[in-house]
Amino acid sequence: MHTRPLLDFGDACRALSTGFLLLTAGLGFLSQTATAQTGFPGAPDEPGVNLRVYPLDTWSPRAGVGIGAGLVLHHLGRRNAQGLLTAAPARHEQVATAAWASANPARARRYVLVDARGLHTNRDWFYGLGPGAAEEARQSIERSAVTMRIRGGQHFWNRRLVVQPHVGLALHRVDRVPRPDAMALDSRSQAHLQQLANTRVGPLDPDHTGLRVGLALQYDTRTPQSSDLRHMLLRARWMRSFGLGASLVRYDRLALTAQGTVPLGGAHRIQGRVSLDRTVARGRAAVPYYLRPTLGGGNVPGWARLRFADSDRLLGRLLYRFPLAKLLNAIRVGGHLGVHAANVYDDVFSDAALDLSFDETLTPVKGSVPLRPAASVGVHLGLLFRQTPSLDLALGVSPEGVTGVRFALTHDLQALRPPHHRLRSWW
Repeated sequence: MHTRPLLDFGDACRALSTGFLLLTAGLGFLSQTATAQTGFPGAPDEPGVNLRVYPLDTWSPRAGVGIGAGLVLHHLGRRNAQGLLTAAPARHEQVATAAWASANPARARRYVLVDARGLHTNRDWFYGLGPGAAEEARQSIERSAVTMRIRGGQHFWNRRLVVQPHVGLALHRVDRVPRPDAMALDSRSQAHLQQLANTRVGPLDPDHTGLRVGLALQYDTRTPQSSDLRHMLLRARWMRSFGLGASLVRYDRLALTAQGTVPLGGAHRIQGRVSLDRTVARGRAAVPYYLRPTLGGGNVPGWARLRFADSDRLLGRLLYRFPLAKLLNAIRVGGHLGVHAANVYDDVFSDAALDLSFDETLTPVKGSVPLRPAASVGVHLGLLFRQTPSLDLALGVSPEGVTGVRFALTHDLQALRPPHHRLRSWW
């Protein structure tokens, strides 16, 4: 089979020059604004290199058997800075990341984060667009992507508020285009694939290149020093993508999240979350399916991974969390029982209905698309001395009869590097 490089020489030069300019701008921002810096836990006093292993990247149902490892570079370029190089090759997916932090974002009041990620997969599954996508319409897609990003963070109000502007570059290419005439693919999904393949509108093949700018805000009613379990976390993220080169894709992406915790005594607590993702095309080219929000096992246990995709997504969940054990005085193990309701929409404001449907198959009708329910049971693993990252393992059941185990790492707003095996995300 004939394959092409992800970028030709001209694209590579443009990408590298843009990345250099972004990096220079970020470091310039740092030199002008960084004051008191604090380091990362366990970092040595002098520059050094450590090996890091990622055991969760040794296997996943979609990516297959693999391995995950990285190098941590302490005090890279300045005191208390940290660099990170990682690789996570697997049978069906290969990922590499590079990241640099001016200081520990969990401790420093002001910081700069620079990261890059390269990915190639032959299992980017596509079922079609909309809440009525049929399970038998699934196609396995081969896709490549390169992303680069600079984030500047600033804490306010005793670290309750985080403001984080960002700018970056994203390059995507689909190597094996989905067939519009695939069996069980509905007419809307067929039209979407045909439009994306039309070079006069906005090419899916060979690539999509976009310059991205945006802003993230996060407010927590609890300070980092507080031991109170009762709190509310509000998060808002906005991004605008401008098509570069031959790509005509332009769009806005907005995500709003509210989650809260109510203690029930001891370590028992109730957690609730509501989130809304909205995508709005700003040009005549459709936003490719791989840049839209998805509903699947990664965010709602019980559904297949990447099961539904569309312009908007509404999600709600309620979890009862309870303690199970403490291991080696370092790891806390807790259990959880949860109920979930979510769906995707072409336009959430005109299509969503606050109702539940337990039917396996939905026939979307404008103005009356119900939420899809699911239930889950699982365990939560976390470090006693660190709130994130943590690991959730959940077994879920949905109306489609799908049960599955979700391995979900929790990444907060200030995560140093992009996640390895996550296909559909903001970046």
